[in-house]
Amino acid sequence: MQLSETACEILDFLRETHRKPGARMTMATLDAHFGTDPAVAVAVSELKHNGYVTTPDAGTIELTDRGFDALHRRDYRTDPE
Repeated sequence: MQLSETACEILDFLRETHRKPGARMTMATLDAHFGTDPAVAVAVSELKHNGYVTTPDAGTIELTDRGFDALHRRDYRTDPE
């Protein structure tokens, strides 16, 4: 499955900063890093739909086991760097 570029960038950011299963990040942190682009909210929804993150509340994302595994394998990108 191919993710949008913004979704991949969010996972890259999580990989750099929150490398633990169950790690949480606030939407405010994402907004500070990516700006308040509506594409970020769409990408978070995409990541949730595909099982990489959960959203315990409206302002937080949490890395799932599947997301954690994907971060370490980097298999969420079709063009690994």
